[in-house]
Amino acid sequence: MESHQRTGLERFSEGAILISGMGILAMSLMVSYDVLMRFFLDDPQLFVDELTSFLLVAVIFLGTGPTFYKGGHIRVDLVTNRLKPKNRSLLRVITLFIGIALLGIITYETMVSTLVAFRTGRLSAVMGYPLWIAMLFIPSGLVLMAFFMVVELIKEKRGKGERVQEGPPDISGEISH
Repeated sequence: MESHQRTGLERFSEGAILISGMGILAMSLMVSYDVLMRFFLDDPQLFVDELTSFLLVAVIFLGTGPTFYKGGHIRVDLVTNRLKPKNRSLLRVITLFIGIALLGIITYETMVSTLVAFRTGRLSAVMGYPLWIAMLFIPSGLVLMAFFMVVELIKEKRGKGERVQEGPPDISGEISH
C-alpha cells in the first residue's frame, strides 16, 4: 500500500468534515437528552429544537465544500463518461465557472440577509437566540464550497483534474460472499 502525504487542503477539508461530524454528534446528544427528559420527567427542553436547527444548517453548509473536494457528491455521468477527455475537461471547466458564479450571487444575497438580521436584532421565536449567528453559517459554507470549486477549476486547467475511468466501474472487489 503506497503512503500518501496529505496536503494542507486535505487536512483543511478533513478538519471541516470533523467539525460537521461533531455538530451531528452534538445534535444527537441534545435530541437524546430532550427525549429522555420529556419521557421520564415530562420536561421538554425547548432549546433543543432551535439549537439542533442551527447546528443542522452549520453541518450542511460547512460540509458541502469538503464533500465536493473529496468527490462525495452524487453525479450523473451517463453523458460525460462518453465524451472524449478533452471535451469532458472543457465541460467541467464551464460547469465549475457557472457554479462559482452562482455561488458568488447566492453568497452575496445570504450575506446581505445575515447582515439585516444582525442590524435589526432578529431573534429566534422560542429562546430568543440571535438569528444572525445561525444564518452566518450559510454564506460561510457557500464561500467554502466556492473555494473548493476554484481549487478544482485550477486543477482542471492544469490538467490534473479528476480522472474518470472508461467503461463501467470494477466492483468485483466490493462483492462479498
